[in-house]
Amino acid sequence: MRIRRISPADLDGLRAFFMDLSPETRRLRFLFPLREVPERTLREFTMTDDRTHIAFVAEPRMATADQLPELVAEARYVRGGHSDSAELALVVSDSWRRVGLGTLLLRALSRHACHAGVRRLCGDALAENAAIQRLMRSFGACIMSYPGSDTVQICLASSSYGRAGRPRMRTS
Repeated sequence: MRIRRISPADLDGLRAFFMDLSPETRRLRFLFPLREVPERTLREFTMTDDRTHIAFVAEPRMATADQLPELVAEARYVRGGHSDSAELALVVSDSWRRVGLGTLLLRALSRHACHAGVRRLCGDALAENAAIQRLMRSFGACIMSYPGSDTVQICLASSSYGRAGRPRMRTS
């Protein structure tokens, strides 16, 4: 598995990644049903700046230079201006769940956040999304629910970055 920064050259791969997600996984990622990710959003997702918008993707090492990269997970944070907190998002493809990719991506993001002075990574998730809550708790995140809401807010403080154990990777 290769974890790397996203680039504008990943536009087609990112489009294919989101289209290959099940409707349920897309709903969990975007918090509402979405048939396809708008082109403008896809372009914005590939245009990071190393300061306010950071994104990592995971791809199997099997890809060759002449192939479209097969993206199997993506994670990002976006912070407004000079804020010391950033909004976090992470999704792993349906067929690559529970093998440690979320942990690897969250580690990469939190390491970058720490060096960039981001003190908190926060994100909203559907309350039913037990997988993201479990992952974030393994890093020491605080999860806050709101009465009458179907979402929770998950916040990871910089003092907890890197707390989770070593990920298990499947070898097939």
